[in-house]
Amino acid sequence: MKPKTIKRLIAAVAIAAVLTTALILRRPSMAEYEIIDLGFCGRTGHVSAINNAGQVVGWCRYYSGSPERDIAFVWDAVNGRIDLQTPEGKESFGNDINDKGQVVGGLFETATRQRRAFIWDEETGMTELGTLGGNSSEAEAVNNKAQVIGWAETPSGRKHAFLWDKTGGMQDLGTLGGNISVAMDINDKGKVVGLSSLANGQTRAFVWEQSAGMTNIGTLGGPTSYANAINNSGQVIGASAKKGGERAFIWEKSKGITELNLLPGRQHYAREINDQGQIIGGFETRKLLFWKLHAGWYLWDPGRGAIDLDNIAQSKTGLHWVGNINNKGQIVAIQPSKSGQNHIIIMTSKTKSKTKDE
Repeated sequence: MKPKTIKRLIAAVAIAAVLTTALILRRPSMAEYEIIDLGFCGRTGHVSAINNAGQVVGWCRYYSGSPERDIAFVWDAVNGRIDLQTPEGKESFGNDINDKGQVVGGLFETATRQRRAFIWDEETGMTELGTLGGNSSEAEAVNNKAQVIGWAETPSGRKHAFLWDKTGGMQDLGTLGGNISVAMDINDKGKVVGLSSLANGQTRAFVWEQSAGMTNIGTLGGPTSYANAINNSGQVIGASAKKGGERAFIWEKSKGITELNLLPGRQHYAREINDQGQIIGGFETRKLLFWKLHAGWYLWDPGRGAIDLDNIAQSKTGLHWVGNINNKGQIVAIQPSKSGQNHIIIMTSKTKSKTKDE
């Protein structure tokens, strides 16, 4: 092949790659989104979730003497940020908040290095949920019925998914035949999703419900998968190994597991889904000629396709982390400032999303 022909082919491939990414990722105008900056949070900050009332939960790292401590917080538009009262010698991490303002997460005891799942509300404060007979546990999510899920250690020290409520206490959800399972989310119908090991050591995404127990929902053809979230329609999202990297999936009981199409990059995963079917997650593009490897965050909307969230952050620094999306389409994220401080922001779309039924 002649040198000129090779150069033309390389140029054609490069142009095609750029055009494909541009077509996949719609670039919204800045006017479509309102950005609320909640400010920086102690020395560093993390944001986990936003409920349908616009309350935000996460944690801040404070330095006052020694040692540094992470403290869970709740933010709302009226009261601003309120740190959750945390016992001395412990740190707290807020992982989720329901529409009643109840917060769940983990308490970390610095002396023993042990964790304890907790639920918090304004009236009773923090309540530790215990374990499955082992030393540690952590709560990952809570629904509007105050059912809590997460992981807890058994007497053998293995992590198992749990479901907790005030009446029945902590229930071991078991595994798919392996040693480990972790619950990541629960919807208002009490359906739980997460990941579990198999007897052969591979990892699979699961759906658990009281009547059927834990169900393996499969993969996209690779050896592993994990589920991160479930909405009230029963749609499950996560990621699965596939040739060429990790791919985001959506699972529905009637359709099974399918790859989430029209996402950029060679690797991507789905983190959260709301009741409108809007999905947020992360992606990584390939290195191509003089283009560097790029990692970013996306919003996938049933009516509008995929949007690169870095394009709407109104900052050259981009986004460091994207935490959650509520049913109003509000997204919480972390945006680093030029000085290196992590600011927590809320991104609110001014355009109504079309639902899958419209």
